[in-house]
Amino acid sequence: MNTESDKEILNGVIIGFRNLIHERYQFDALKAKYELPDAFDEDRVILYRDFFLHQVYPAPENRELLEEAFKSLDNYLTHPDKMLRIVFDSASILFRFGSSIPKLMGAGIKAFKSFRIATEFETKLVRKAKSSGKLAPYSPEDVNSFITALRKRDIDEFVENVRALLELLYDRQLVREIIQILSELIAKMKKSPRSYSATEVAGLSIGLDLLKEGNRLFESLSQQEQRKILELVITIEVDVLEELFARQ
Repeated sequence: MNTESDKEILNGVIIGFRNLIHERYQFDALKAKYELPDAFDEDRVILYRDFFLHQVYPAPENRELLEEAFKSLDNYLTHPDKMLRIVFDSASILFRFGSSIPKLMGAGIKAFKSFRIATEFETKLVRKAKSSGKLAPYSPEDVNSFITALRKRDIDEFVENVRALLELLYDRQLVREIIQILSELIAKMKKSPRSYSATEVAGLSIGLDLLKEGNRLFESLSQQEQRKILELVITIEVDVLEELFARQ
């Protein structure tokens, strides 16, 4: 199979999976099926849907630029000491966050890994799409058939990734502090282009955007409301998958 065909399959899977997410987070459908918390109104549902579509599973036309940045981000994921060295080179960050820095950066790296787990899930769907012999574009039924062809371990990892990301974003103080650190790091890196490439800066910027947009998910809500929404979103994801497998 040539490269162009591989790209068509990947794009078909991305578009098909994004369509499933868009369908999943329709307010009227959710309201008919679940007892929605008052705080999970139509605007908040759209906010969650757009977070997944723009930050976690972006459209094909945004993927090439993101892929280059992901490669740089991978460098920080596999060598977290590199990021820590940049942090410890900043006196202002050290002064304000001190001994909390390892914990904060560890949480930031955990958030970044959500990107890779999400794209790895898509890669697994691509393999199932190839073996199915079906041609892109893929219908929702096609994509669902690729999902149900996966191992349960792959599905469990996907759901756990969603939970881990939302649990991290639920810790608002932690996220705000990570955002502060990353904002300062990126500004510092931009001032030293000989030491840090544009791709390296873009990699961290992607992580920063994820956290900033994720921070909005629980904005203006009480802790009780935040927890209810978090658990509901996980329930929605689990229910969708269980219903898929039950229909087999």
